[in-house]
Amino acid sequence: MLRFFTRLEKTRNLVLFVFAILMAGSLIFFYTPARNTFETSDLSQSQEVAARVAGEPITVADIIREREKFSQFSRGTFPAKMVLDSLINRRIMRVEAARLGLTATDREVADEIRKQSANPDGTPFDQKKYEEAVIGQYGTIAAFEQSVRDDISARKLQAYITAGVTVSEAEVLNEYQKRNAKFNISYVSLNPTEIAKTLKPSDDELKAYFEKNKASYYINEPQKKIKYVFINTEKIGQKLAISDADLKAEWDALAPDKKTMGVDGQEIVLRVPKPDDETQIQGKATELVTQLRAKGGPITEEAFAALAKGQSENPATAGNGGKLSGPVRENPAKPDDPYQQLLKLEPGQITDPILYQGRYFILRRGETVPKTFEQAKKELEVSLRNRKAYAAALEFAKKVDDALKQSKDPAKTAADFASQANMTAGEMVKETGYVKPGDDIPDIGISSQFEEGIKGLENVNDVGDVVPVQNGFALPMLVDKKEPRDAEFAEVRAQVESAYKLEKAQSQVEEIAKAISSGAKDAASLAAAATSKGVTAKTKDDYVIGTPVGEGASAASGQALSDAIFALGNGQVMKEPLKVGDNWVIVGVTQRKEADSNAFATQRSSLMEQMLGMKRSNVFGDYIAAAKQRLEAAGKIDINKAILEKIDSPTARDLTE
Repeated sequence: MLRFFTRLEKTRNLVLFVFAILMAGSLIFFYTPARNTFETSDLSQSQEVAARVAGEPITVADIIREREKFSQFSRGTFPAKMVLDSLINRRIMRVEAARLGLTATDREVADEIRKQSANPDGTPFDQKKYEEAVIGQYGTIAAFEQSVRDDISARKLQAYITAGVTVSEAEVLNEYQKRNAKFNISYVSLNPTEIAKTLKPSDDELKAYFEKNKASYYINEPQKKIKYVFINTEKIGQKLAISDADLKAEWDALAPDKKTMGVDGQEIVLRVPKPDDETQIQGKATELVTQLRAKGGPITEEAFAALAKGQSENPATAGNGGKLSGPVRENPAKPDDPYQQLLKLEPGQITDPILYQGRYFILRRGETVPKTFEQAKKELEVSLRNRKAYAAALEFAKKVDDALKQSKDPAKTAADFASQANMTAGEMVKETGYVKPGDDIPDIGISSQFEEGIKGLENVNDVGDVVPVQNGFALPMLVDKKEPRDAEFAEVRAQVESAYKLEKAQSQVEEIAKAISSGAKDAASLAAAATSKGVTAKTKDDYVIGTPVGEGASAASGQALSDAIFALGNGQVMKEPLKVGDNWVIVGVTQRKEADSNAFATQRSSLMEQMLGMKRSNVFGDYIAAAKQRLEAAGKIDINKAILEKIDSPTARDLTE
């Protein structure tokens, strides 16, 4: 028996030896190096360390999930470094809370989770749904619980650090006066582009500038001169008949969500006086959101209004409980507009704080505002007519294009089809200058479609196919062609003039602003001082501190400007122009209307609470910034820049979408 087992053991050893050789060979033969996780993996699960804060890791997954949260409330691309900075601040809060013995206990975490997970309607807690929701957003339950622990710890840390912060009665009264005072102002806001419009350079100046910068105007591509027959879509549409039955059919085909005027909404707006205050104001906004959501479930219009009246810094809506002036409708042209976020919510829900143009917005969605067929009729007619007109104009343009290819004569072709086009022959025939790709062509603009449409035209009288252009279709024919060459002054005069005027304006704008300021002895004389320099002063009645001064490119706002205006009395003008971004601003106060002191008592408590919250946020923000500097100096904040670059790479972005 022993000999039998010995033979079996030898056989087993031989089999194992042969198997080991086969395994090693297969590994060598089939070996493929592991690909980088950035090429093969879901980054939201990657545990690669992107940074460490006092030994606390921040992984790629942390950054990806945090960026997804950012994207829920503001469209656009968020660089990994921006997201990481936010996470680093949170880790610093975690580290500081631990250092001071303020880390949230397990009991505090459990109580907070129970409060957040409670169903408003009183139905029993669903453990499975809870876990699915948490894992979907945070990756793991442990990560969610750590996030809750961090939030509680941060609140305890802030309360500890800011316990001694106070706001005096004088500060509250001054802020009340600043927010509620109104000013009739005369102002000048100078922007280089606006100054450039007032300059009138001579031909000699422009020619000298052209000669100095001639290399910049070299024409490095062939230029083509095009004559084209134009078909106007609107003119074709005017001949189309649209019946009520057509409109009713359009209405019946609309989805229910398209049969609305939009949604009602409310807002709380917090100004960010200067970039350094952004973190503090965000903290204040987050506190308000937490306060509104404390009871769980939908937030009533009345509850939101009560907070908006005391906290919102938009005077146009705060007094009305933050209620917006009209329904918010979908506007694809303004994807970054914070009000568009209302359309993603259910009635009674609110957004997290949204940063937009120097202000934090907290928005509440109200009810959907229905639209009737009669209200929609005009809009339906415009939409249907445009759609039918485009199709009819395209078919008609193809017919005219065939005729032009036969005649090679745009004028004759236009005359033959003018009545059908609902145009005159003169309106239909147009001609470009010598153009190349990228040129801004009159009546067409910069059009890649037009460029592609004339690309194949190489010989004089070559006719192209139908090309969509602004307001209709173009049927192009080549008239002449020039090869690459040095530009002549006459053909680039407009570009030379624009460049010269802007360059000159940039060097003159400060000088002009100072000259206007020195020439204005008081608010009444500001307009005359501006006129003497070829600039028009503007006026604004009932100006409120914190709102922009000026419009368009010349609009300016900021804490320094607000303080300067508030310091002015009746008839006074700023002694020196103030530079705000690219603008130079001079303001005079023609009438100052002080705030109603009798109403101060009704706003005192809410204003003091708001100012105290903001001051605490500022102090806490400064504390975290100082802690960050201390950790950086000690080498305890380590960032892997290569990882951040990979996260921002196109391949990595594809893996997260």
